[in-house]
Amino acid sequence: MGMRDGANRGGHRPPRPQGRPGAADAIALRAAEIHKTAGVPLDVARLVALGRLDLNEAIKKMAFVDEVNGLMARHGLDRALATQVALGHAGLEAVLIKRRIEAHLEANSGRDVFVSAFASKAEQVLGLYGRKLVRAVVLADAAYEIEVREAESGAVSTVHKTAVKFVAEAAVWQKARKAMTWDPVRKARELTPILKPQKRFGCSNRRLGEVWDKKAEATITLVEGEVFVGTVAWVARWELGLHTKGGDIAVLRHALDDFRN
Repeated sequence: MGMRDGANRGGHRPPRPQGRPGAADAIALRAAEIHKTAGVPLDVARLVALGRLDLNEAIKKMAFVDEVNGLMARHGLDRALATQVALGHAGLEAVLIKRRIEAHLEANSGRDVFVSAFASKAEQVLGLYGRKLVRAVVLADAAYEIEVREAESGAVSTVHKTAVKFVAEAAVWQKARKAMTWDPVRKARELTPILKPQKRFGCSNRRLGEVWDKKAEATITLVEGEVFVGTVAWVARWELGLHTKGGDIAVLRHALDDFRN
């Protein structure tokens, strides 16, 4: 019985004809092409090749994720807040301002000029009701009162904190006082400390914080007419710091009568 031509002695089988690529191969090739040309991850490219995802939508989603991650990395935002900014539901600048103000208020909330004066033992100038200026050293600091020794007479006395309108170190006051002017109408008043908070001039932490953040010049008028101009140096629960041309002074918030910027 004779052998078939394809299997004759010393002969070779002819190559099998190559079949056309299957559906899976076609999808893989298409995914590879999309991955290369569009720069999307291979798993995303495969979904596009399968028709389960629109390429433009995939690119937009990737760009959005990159934007969110970039906001988190550059500004230290959490993902939820970064997403709100990326969506346009929150303004980045407003978010950053709010965060700076909140951080400042948290860091300075407990700041207390009387505690600092007592710790330093430096001579202070106390602006008291009745438009009195007292040079003294703070000997003790209690919840509502301070004990002071006056520089000139050496007399020791107790001063209620609500009687103090502003405080500055004596060395600073020599220059800072030159920047102080008077409101004539308020200067004519004869006042006692305002004890009820609801009757005092209201100025919110938010407003003070915004002026602090802008480093904008502010004009502060006290109940008995003292007027100071400067930038807000710090905002605390009971006081605010004002940086004048002569140096920093602490203004007690209960003595405010006007605040403009």
